[in-house]
Amino acid sequence: MHNVLMFNRVSRYVFIALLVALNSINSVLAQAPSSNSYNLGEFFIGPAGTSDANSSGYNLQGNLGDIGAGESSSASYNLLAGFTTDAEPTLLFTVNGGEVGLGLIDTSTTGTGTATFSVGAYNADGVVVQTLSQPPSNGPATLDPMTSTGPSSTGTEQFGMNLVANTSPTTFGADPTQVPDASFSFATVAAGYGTANQFRYNVGETIAESTESTGQTDFTISYIANAGPLTEGGEFSMDHILVATATY
Repeated sequence: MHNVLMFNRVSRYVFIALLVALNSINSVLAQAPSSNSYNLGEFFIGPAGTSDANSSGYNLQGNLGDIGAGESSSASYNLLAGFTTDAEPTLLFTVNGGEVGLGLIDTSTTGTGTATFSVGAYNADGVVVQTLSQPPSNGPATLDPMTSTGPSSTGTEQFGMNLVANTSPTTFGADPTQVPDASFSFATVAAGYGTANQFRYNVGETIAESTESTGQTDFTISYIANAGPLTEGGEFSMDHILVATATY
């Protein structure tokens, strides 16, 4: 008779967003034009425009003759073009959904489930998302995490995940979606979590990242769990904590 694992309450999400300002001797900063008398914080070169015109009933941002919009970058600088671009650094980090159930499993079945999150970092040098939680546990018993990337194997105690679309052990998950498209958003799946049908889990590892300012990227986490002959029966659960850190 096989032990049965119940995953009725596998993952509750606690999301922590951190903004980290990094300064070092090698930092290169773009300084706004200034003198002893004037300072242009977010400056504009072009025919005409008004950045912020207000009254008690209206707010206006307008321009005449913008010749370009979007983002350009090099190893040292980021350029955000367009008259009404905002210079305020912003970190976006959201999660959709709540508890994720992987169902009832034994040594002949695999539990699967998905959850989604979105990340973006405006006017930034990059952003990373890390997973910080221990694998699912049942009292003192904890499922063995997949410390090396590999496939799901029924009959072997495993807990792992990836962030792409899969066809094994079933069809589930999804590849990242760039919002509105790949010309505005650049976050990708980190090494070890981006191969279909291959799973992994290590506490503290980066699972998604961007090396530059990026719009919103939507990610889907695909979880798997397998039981071995000696896996303790009962209900296993975890509170999955993800941390997003942007650098400016």
